Amino acid sequence: MRSNLFSNLFILFLILLSCKNDAPFDPKSKKNNDVNSLFIKIKGRENLLVNLSLKGIYNQSNNIEFLTEIIKFSDQKYLNDSTWKNQNLDSGLTIFLSYIHKLPFEEPKNANYLYKEKKFELINEVQGYKLDTAQIRVRLTQIIKSKGKFLDLELDELYIKPKFTSKSKDLLKAKKNLEKSLSSIINLTYESDTFRLDKEIFGSWISLDSNLKVKLDFYLMQLYLQNLATKIESPLSEILLKYDIADTTIALDEITFLRINISKEIDELTEIITKGRIVSKKLLMVSRGLPKGIKDGLKDFVEVSLTQQKLWLFKNGNLLLETDVVTGNERLNRHTPTGNYTILSKVRNKTLRGIGYEAFVSYWMPFYKGYGLHDANWRRRFGSSIYENQGSHGCINIPPRIVPMVYQNVEIGMPIIIY
Repeated sequence: MRSNLFSNLFILFLILLSCKNDAPFDPKSKKNNDVNSLFIKIKGRENLLVNLSLKGIYNQSNNIEFLTEIIKFSDQKYLNDSTWKNQNLDSGLTIFLSYIHKLPFEEPKNANYLYKEKKFELINEVQGYKLDTAQIRVRLTQIIKSKGKFLDLELDELYIKPKFTSKSKDLLKAKKNLEKSLSSIINLTYESDTFRLDKEIFGSWISLDSNLKVKLDFYLMQLYLQNLATKIESPLSEILLKYDIADTTIALDEITFLRINISKEIDELTEIITKGRIVSKKLLMVSRGLPKGIKDGLKDFVEVSLTQQKLWLFKNGNLLLETDVVTGNERLNRHTPTGNYTILSKVRNKTLRGIGYEAFVSYWMPFYKGYGLHDANWRRRFGSSIYENQGSHGCINIPPRIVPMVYQNVEIGMPIIIY
């Protein structure tokens, strides 16, 4: 009996001791960190699944910890996670949004029309999966405030949308303008020659821009006019045969010849076609002079005129090719250097980097410091006055169709004259 009494008293003592050591509820204690934390599950297109954890979000500690885990994206199970701390929610969300914005995405595309088999066919819009980070920020802020636990990017429409869909009334109106353009007929004349330009030729040039305005592919127009030039222009090599360049009594500056003014011709044809007109007009011609390299007695050289936005390549004293180019942006003071240089090297498939830009080129031919000749597949138009406001960072941009021939025929050490 006594032993049972002592045993019961001992158990009672342990219970009382345990109760005494229990601390009262403290919202600031580590045991209650979950009160100041929030876990948000985010899902979206392409099987995107992201976990976002925020610690210290509600205790105004000015020390919020963010943990981002990208669990899955597309067919990849992965990915990695990132943890950082910020003094405020806004700057922390900025880091989070930049983090998920780095995921690969497909741009949304407007519905449009493609000229095919002598008519325009509807091309449906593409939704893509480019995140609207500005709206995601707003929605996340609301969720955090209400202590929500889930964000559905698809349901909340937090993706950049195409501006125009196949059901847009504006798209139907735009098609009428396309059909109107197809009705154009232009007879281009030069001396006794006439060249008919109609939808059989220019149909593939026409499309709609991002605002559903009719636009023409300047690159294809340039190819057409360059091909036309080969039919009516006298080759410079033939012109040079008429003169003895070594004869110092000949005033070389007075030797001129006619060339199609491709840049201005493109502008006029664009105006006519977009208005659906039927006209006959003379080809616009411009008087050109002999290249400077020929005057200097060179046989193999590259010459570039900044004012004409032209490049010439000569080998053995014969003109191998002539093309429009785009040089340095004049408005931003990114001038292409003028003077006499030489080709320093020839490199295939190079990424060019500079302040504020990064560009991959297939053909790179530097001639001075970071300046060089290269292709520019991001351009659809060359020549004219493009360089004045939308020129390069100083390099000489060559049409993608032309640049392989330039690369094949220039040699390291070949003179390049720029003026």
